[in-house]
Amino acid sequence: MNNKKIAGTILLVLLFLAGGAGGYLYFSKVLHRENSTAEGVGSASKPEDIFSLRMYYPVGTQLQIEERKLPRMIGQMPIAEATVEEYLKGPINSASSHIPKNSKLIGLYKGIDKIVYVNLSDEFRRNFQGDVFAEFLLLKGLYESLISNVEDIQDVKILIEGKEAETLGGHLYLLYPLKDLVSYEYQ
Repeated sequence: MNNKKIAGTILLVLLFLAGGAGGYLYFSKVLHRENSTAEGVGSASKPEDIFSLRMYYPVGTQLQIEERKLPRMIGQMPIAEATVEEYLKGPINSASSHIPKNSKLIGLYKGIDKIVYVNLSDEFRRNFQGDVFAEFLLLKGLYESLISNVEDIQDVKILIEGKEAETLGGHLYLLYPLKDLVSYEYQ
């Protein structure tokens, strides 16, 4: 009878150890698989995991086109948000951009009229420094960046702190969407 208790205890300990070893092997493989997947996204080793944004930045007296690579997103509104956030960062290789410093995206909304309402922080208005042409290029760059990256939108409307702003720098009227304002080509 004593031998049966010892054999039962040994069997129980062996089952416990086997379960622990099996659990360790299982979870180490699962965690390794998750880490390698996360590293693949971070290093962009798979082309289908990234996408490109075409950005139009005001630099000097023209718009400079840059391509930004970001992790793939699903849905047009996340792409629109990423576009505005990348736009507010400014161009990579130029210090002469007219994008106001410390500007932030507060929110982005798409109306049934296919107009994207871009709600920006007051720094976008307060920190703008430039003449009428710099203001034009700033607004045209934002408009072109959104239109070229987001499907199914027809116009862009700028809001400052959730309210309509009459003007950005005192030169151009912002109470209406941007399409008619920025579609004019200056030579």
